[in-house]
Amino acid sequence: MIKKIYERIIDLSKKKYAISCLLVVAFLESFIFPIPPDIFLIFLVLAQRSKAFHLAFYCTFFSILGGIVGYFIGSFFFDSIGQSILNYYNLNDKFVAFSEGYNEYGVLIVAAGGFTPIPYKLITIFSGFVKMDLFEFTITSFLSRGARFFLVATLLYLFGKKVEELIIKKFGIISLILFLIILILYFVIKNFF
Repeated sequence: MIKKIYERIIDLSKKKYAISCLLVVAFLESFIFPIPPDIFLIFLVLAQRSKAFHLAFYCTFFSILGGIVGYFIGSFFFDSIGQSILNYYNLNDKFVAFSEGYNEYGVLIVAAGGFTPIPYKLITIFSGFVKMDLFEFTITSFLSRGARFFLVATLLYLFGKKVEELIIKKFGIISLILFLIILILYFVIKNFF
């Protein structure tokens, strides 16, 4: 099934409405759609290299809009049903402890979800669920999603087809390594400077 979706994305990237498809996928992937917009972005940048950074910006912008929708889904859905579930399973104390941890490290969790292969939709919905500050959520999402999409666009702009296969097959591990480097730098700067 994934292979068919992938082939369909390749076909769509050649159509005149491909940019609109990218924007819809970037928006929907942030709270419901299973395929990340990176695949669309890759093929669109390869087809229109001169627009690489515009495409990365649009992808980022619509992904953040979708992320805000996911945040509100988490906020409103869990307010009405989530509390009943917590009460039923007697998890209020554990949830409060986890929420406090999320409030302390939420920015890092959102950054990881926005940049790495962790499904961003889970992060957007859970951020609303725990009532993370919407401004912090939005800024962190913008920085992490932007870093991800601009990294893809930059690599393709500079190296074109040579890097396409590497990005498609190894993006998860590349983004995870980069995120770990950023995380280590964050803790070093926070604790030693």
